[in-house]
Amino acid sequence: MKKIPIIIDTDPGIDDFFCLALGLSYSDIFDLKAVTTMGGNNYTEITTANAIDIVSLFKKEVPVAMGAKRYLREGFEEPVWQHHGHNGLADAEIPHCERSADPLPAWDKIAQVAKEYPGELVLVTVAPLTNIALAIEKHPELKQEIRKIVMMGGSTEEGNITPYAEANIGHDAWAADIVFRSGIPIDMVGLNVTLKCPLPREVFDPISKDLDPLIRQTMKTMIDFRKGEPMHDAVAIASLIDEDVLEFLPAEVTVETENEERRGQTIVKENSGANTRVAVKADLPRYYKVIEGMCH
Repeated sequence: MKKIPIIIDTDPGIDDFFCLALGLSYSDIFDLKAVTTMGGNNYTEITTANAIDIVSLFKKEVPVAMGAKRYLREGFEEPVWQHHGHNGLADAEIPHCERSADPLPAWDKIAQVAKEYPGELVLVTVAPLTNIALAIEKHPELKQEIRKIVMMGGSTEEGNITPYAEANIGHDAWAADIVFRSGIPIDMVGLNVTLKCPLPREVFDPISKDLDPLIRQTMKTMIDFRKGEPMHDAVAIASLIDEDVLEFLPAEVTVETENEERRGQTIVKENSGANTRVAVKADLPRYYKVIEGMCH
């Protein structure tokens, strides 16, 4: 089977760690061309350093390109220490790598890889969508070159940073609006399914015995920090590893930007002709099999 060329746009981040781990471990399925970084869970300098360290921890040579240092229309808020720890990685200590970020900014790196793999590249976006919006605005040809976006973001139900908005959409609703209106096919994996995919230690410990000891201990620390709650970003990329992990429905998705109270809400209308697929159901045993496959 031909490998899928992917870029992971991320703001590591605890659940981002698990997403990157899957992208780096399933080298029989993925040809990971680059990791691009965004702020959100922490400042972009921190998330970039984290991404470089994670790639190094998995002993891979993958370029990491730094992205935007603010959202399209506003700066970052204080990092959410309580959800990700002060270093963004549950305060777990992983070896620091002195590698530098790629010379290209994230949006130009995405365009460079897309040109090399026109019609093939899949973007896995598990951060606020600022980098993707900037890439689309600077390189409008991307709309034809990217095969699809697999996005952890949004919800068909309630949000998590407000009653209406999920974080990756709500932090930069204007960027999300640009991405959803771009015409690029999107698989939206929202809170409505990721919240149904917890990863407690009693599930993780027995299936991870063959994992590298340092990686395993780091993951245990993160699972404990999150008290076994879902690793949302991992669910999104898992749907590329096993397409039956999630069930999707075609829908038209718009992002609320005008109404301040509802800003960042994803408004989903079923539409068989739409080019967005919205995840509506998760197969938990299949998801756990994907996590187990990472460990061998």
